[in-house]
Amino acid sequence: MRTTLGDDGYIALRRHRQATHTALGTLAQLLCDTARETDRLHTTLRRHATNARDHLNDALTDQGPPHADATAILYSSRATELHAARYAQQMHQLDLVLDAYRTALLAV
Repeated sequence: MRTTLGDDGYIALRRHRQATHTALGTLAQLLCDTARETDRLHTTLRRHATNARDHLNDALTDQGPPHADATAILYSSRATELHAARYAQQMHQLDLVLDAYRTALLAV
């Protein structure tokens, strides 16, 4: 958020969050909550991608039966795909909330 809003904008966002009795305060809180969820999903997506990579490496270097790790690879791939879709959705939501916040700032 600091990168997107700049230092002054980030300080203003923190100040607006404290004004919980105003529409701008509620919107600022929503923006922070949305950004926090986006960060959480990004971390989860990275973890799933790492697991999928590790499963693939294990399957390619395993000396066991040729199809032994196929289920693990498919599960990891599907989980990563689902988390990627959810992350993309959350990024879109973050863009919408950020645009609404910036528009509200212009109206103040």
